[in-house]
Amino acid sequence: MSRLLAPFAAMLITLSLIVPAASPALAQQGEPVLLTVTGAIKTTNRGPFDPFRDSLFETLKETFKAAFAFDRAALLALPQATITTKYPNWPTKVTARGPLLKDVLAAVGADGNRVRVQALDGYAPEFTMADITAGTVVLALEADGQPLSIGGRGPLWLVFPPNSIAGQSTEDDSGLAWAVFHLAVDSSK
Repeated sequence: MSRLLAPFAAMLITLSLIVPAASPALAQQGEPVLLTVTGAIKTTNRGPFDPFRDSLFETLKETFKAAFAFDRAALLALPQATITTKYPNWPTKVTARGPLLKDVLAAVGADGNRVRVQALDGYAPEFTMADITAGTVVLALEADGQPLSIGGRGPLWLVFPPNSIAGQSTEDDSGLAWAVFHLAVDSSK
C-alpha cells in the first residue's frame, strides 16, 4: 500500500516546491476567506465562480474564471501600514491598520487600470490604479487596535486620508468602503 502512495506523496512535495517564494500566502484550508480578488490578475489560488458556493457573488451578479482568495493570515503576511485620519462626519480620529491596497494588488499580479472595491451591501466605488499607487490607501483589518468584524466595518475597510483621491468629497467619507470582501481588477480602457 505504501508503494502506491509514494508517487502521490512525491508529486505533492514537488507541487509545493513549484509555488514561487515571492507569491502571497495561500488561504489556509478551513480558514475563512476575507477577500477575493478577481479580474485582470496573474496569480490565482482558486477556481471559477460557482453559483452555489459563491452565493453572494451570485446575488450581486459577479462571476469570474479564477480568483485569489485571501484569509486573515495571508493579508497579515503582506507589509502592514497604519493610518490615523478623521473625516468631518466622524466623531473622532481613527487609527486603521492593514496592507496597502497597492501591495494587495501587486501580490496577485494585478494588470489593470481600475479597481472596483466591493462591500457586502453591494456598494462598489471604483478607483484608478494611479489613485491607488499615488496615495496611502489602506485595506484595514483593524481599527484602533481591534479586529474589524462583520456588522461593524469589517471584514475589511478601505481607508485613505481626506482629499487624497481625485474627485473625493471633502465633506464626508464617501469612497471609503467598509465591509469589503471583493476587489475586481479591470483592464478595459
